[in-house]
Amino acid sequence: MTTAPAEETLLEREEDEPVIEEGFTPVSNIVVMKKNGRYIAVASKNIKEGELLEKCGFIVAPYKSNEPDQRAKQLANILPVLPCSCDTCKIVGPSLVIPSGNMIFIQFSQEPNLDIKFNNQNATIELRSKRRILKGDELFVNYASLYPQNELAQESMFKEDPFNANV
Repeated sequence: MTTAPAEETLLEREEDEPVIEEGFTPVSNIVVMKKNGRYIAVASKNIKEGELLEKCGFIVAPYKSNEPDQRAKQLANILPVLPCSCDTCKIVGPSLVIPSGNMIFIQFSQEPNLDIKFNNQNATIELRSKRRILKGDELFVNYASLYPQNELAQESMFKEDPFNANV
């Protein structure tokens, strides 16, 4: 009885065809620039009210606000949070979101020119203009709106029902 060398065995193996699902196409009408020693996000073209400026994916960081790690608390000052009304998040606070696009460079303002919407089922974030934005205008989001005060406000931030999502 002879056995084939490992190389030949690997080459002769038949593989199942991979299943590739159609995904989303990232969108970005944002340019990152340096202004007064910091990086900012600006519109790369003229934008109409309600127009999509950025669509990107995100991952959720396991950080919760009551953990003592100072590095995680510093991240909480610059990263958005995932709106959630589960029992755990009611007690320890929501998880941080790490976006994949240019959103990280969008500054906070109480008078933002962008709205932010999460789609937890698809792990995507959409940023849409609240009003007309000219090419080169700096972009702002009110991140404080991601810290809703009650369950209904939290749930309304999702485009899809977060409790039926396969995460």
